[in-house]
Amino acid sequence: MAPLSGSERAQRLGALVLVLLVVPGILSVAAFLQDTPIREGEPSPRTVISPDLIRIPDPEATERERRAAADAVDEVLVDDDEARREMVQEVRDAFARVRDARAAEGDDEPSPEEQREALADRLDALDEEGVDLLVSLDDGELDAVRDDTVEMVQQLARQEIREGETDEALDAQLRGELVVRALPERIAEEVVEPLIRDAARPTVMVDDAATAERREAAADEVGEVVRTFVGGTPIVTAGEVVDEIQMEALRARGLEGAEPWQWMLRALGLAGAAALAVGFYLRSYRQRVWGSARKVLLLAVLLTAFTGIVEAIALLAPAPTGGWLYLVPAGAVAMLATILFDPPVGVLSALPMTAVVAFIAPGEPGVIVFTALSAVASVPLVSRLSARGDLRKAALRSTLLYVALATALAAVFEGPWAVAAAAGLLGGVGGAIIVNGSLPFLESVFGVLTATSLLDLQDRNHPLLRELEQKALGSYNHSIQVATMVERACRAIGADSLLGSVAALYHDIGKVRRPYFFVENQFGVGNPHDDLPPETSAEIIQRHVTDGIEMARSSRLPAEIVDGIATHHGTTLVTYFYRQAVNSAADGEEVDEATYRYKGRKPSTKELAVLMLADCCEGAARAAAQHDRNLTREDLERIVRGLIGDRIDDGQLDEANLTFAELTIVEESFIEALVGVYHPRIAYPTLDPAKAGDEAGATP
Repeated sequence: MAPLSGSERAQRLGALVLVLLVVPGILSVAAFLQDTPIREGEPSPRTVISPDLIRIPDPEATERERRAAADAVDEVLVDDDEARREMVQEVRDAFARVRDARAAEGDDEPSPEEQREALADRLDALDEEGVDLLVSLDDGELDAVRDDTVEMVQQLARQEIREGETDEALDAQLRGELVVRALPERIAEEVVEPLIRDAARPTVMVDDAATAERREAAADEVGEVVRTFVGGTPIVTAGEVVDEIQMEALRARGLEGAEPWQWMLRALGLAGAAALAVGFYLRSYRQRVWGSARKVLLLAVLLTAFTGIVEAIALLAPAPTGGWLYLVPAGAVAMLATILFDPPVGVLSALPMTAVVAFIAPGEPGVIVFTALSAVASVPLVSRLSARGDLRKAALRSTLLYVALATALAAVFEGPWAVAAAAGLLGGVGGAIIVNGSLPFLESVFGVLTATSLLDLQDRNHPLLRELEQKALGSYNHSIQVATMVERACRAIGADSLLGSVAALYHDIGKVRRPYFFVENQFGVGNPHDDLPPETSAEIIQRHVTDGIEMARSSRLPAEIVDGIATHHGTTLVTYFYRQAVNSAADGEEVDEATYRYKGRKPSTKELAVLMLADCCEGAARAAAQHDRNLTREDLERIVRGLIGDRIDDGQLDEANLTFAELTIVEESFIEALVGVYHPRIAYPTLDPAKAGDEAGATP
């Protein structure tokens, strides 16, 4: 294992602190209540009555009051004269462009079609119909429309329009103005209104300094808030979470209680034993989890949170031995562990959770068994999420499962089965809330890539995918096809098909920087490589990998997706330009092969290896289809097997854990997918021109 960085050491230390200090502390709360210690932020073990009048300043309440006073002060607005001038000038400029388009060159005035062409790219606010209407106006009508439009935008510019209120102001003015003005037919809707809406903008802006000054003055006028505890009234009641002010009042009269730390020894022994067992398993069978300090800390956080929730249920339940302990969210934590890590870790989490429940409620065998069974049974429900709806289905199924388990176990161990069933129902609903509410937070804070975050990245409206579609449509279509191939192949060999398909969607995003240097994006343009030396062309082609990595990191894509970009070409040759360089080299001149190799990394996982192979196979099949629209299955088999063999011979798959059996399955999957896309097409017969006229005349 590589040496740990400073942050990794801190994370592992944090996990150790949670397991060996925080968890034992939580488990010891009930024992501490024997000496009635009261701690801030925890439920009070008893009710404490104030012996006399106690007055404690409340900084939080004071701050809230001051914030409320500051928020009540309206923003200070100042006129934006520049915006007003720009509104009017934009409208004037639009009509000036129309005049320019009508300006005669020589003796001939431009035709309407020429005017439309001249205006098409110069009036972005208007659609084709609006431009046509403008061109159709004669000079007098154009001047009249211009004057009315300028007058309306001048009236709009005189109004006080705040940020975000532009549409409201436009609707209020244009509703009346466009009705009373005698404008040519459809000019109001297709020309005047779009031009004014395009030019409209806020005419006032917030004076931040003046606003801040007034709000600060308003906050300063609020006095300090003091919380009062009258003699004979409770400072805190039993079960109430003690806040900072109550704790200050207790300390002021010495009523906070003792701190019997000796009760932590048993809890410390349990936490240490559970941590040792879990750590041994992870180190032996889940190296990817054990080797990540961040994931170890995340697992410790989950188990610590579970311990806190169970302890709270045991302390606050109306009757802890009356069936309410079936509320324990063991299934929710197991589902979170499964989604955030993998199913084996989800099953493993049942061990420490069962130990915690046995420590807190040793006299409740039904609840102990329920903890283990509900945790293990919840894992399959979320093991293969492929859509957002799967999580909702898992929540419903888990709730029904918990109700059935709680009812059955309560009946077996002679407990109150009706209360247990209600607790199971509430536990299922609460577990769904815990999973759906905490999952995005945990993903973000701990940087864990899960099925749900992959589903978000799979959305084609992601900014990077939209940019790829707009700037490099050919590469976008290629990525979609590669994603389909990777998903099918990964599913066939039991790899993570969702991760593979998402990585494939983003693997070529670097091509948006120089789209026309890639053949799939050269629509109706010459090939710029024709004028470049081979080494320059190779460098440009190689650059899309580093550009893609840079873009992905700037957009905060997960490391696994960045790895897909970095490894989808591995260290292969840019073969076309390498051969071009070799063929054009002088006699005796050697071509440095390293110059023509990608500077990426070789794939180290099955998903990344499949992505590399799918990328080259789809690209080669697409290129072949451009020359022969009737590719046969044998042609595609030759392409796929040849390219995969080349990658193996070049050592590109040396670091991936693909077996030869899996490679065979991947080959067959690729061939089937490509046959489905590049299958032979029927050549349509041409129509005899001599008969075309007869057929047209015979058409009824």
